[in-house]
Amino acid sequence: MTTHRTATPPRPGGDDGGAHVVGAATARCPLASHVFEMAMEPMDVHVAQARRTTATVLKQWSLPDAPAEDARLVVSELVSNAIIHGSGDVRLRLRHDDHELQIRVTDDSTAPARRRRASAAGLGGRGLHLVACLSLRWGVADGGRTTYAVIPTLTEAPPCCRMTQSSTDPTC
Repeated sequence: MTTHRTATPPRPGGDDGGAHVVGAATARCPLASHVFEMAMEPMDVHVAQARRTTATVLKQWSLPDAPAEDARLVVSELVSNAIIHGSGDVRLRLRHDDHELQIRVTDDSTAPARRRRASAAGLGGRGLHLVACLSLRWGVADGGRTTYAVIPTLTEAPPCCRMTQSSTDPTC
């Protein structure tokens, strides 16, 4: 695994908006493990920043477009959930190893992320369903502080209907 510290690209006006890169990895060979970490204050503007940063990192790692797009959506949902339902700073960690991309979003809340049923008129309740549909598997770790998802990165990824770790029923 090759990891090095890097500075966050400056934002217009010199303000980093409370988000900073903790570490990043560069691609050195196709079989290397890559890791990227980023921490941010729990502010709505950081959802879009995390999504854009994820797209940039995955492009640097030469991930195919389809799994990279799935990963961007999963990052967006998990970071949104951490900002809305969590507490404290939000940390995003991406790890690409072999044929999978692991996405981990951590905050200080011990209340685990849970799927809920969305009403027809409701605005919420669909995010973790989307994560389940786009992921090979997803779950909660670290006593409820971390929600993770694993995205297959091969172009011949399995269809949407996948199993969660805690269930034998299809998730979508």
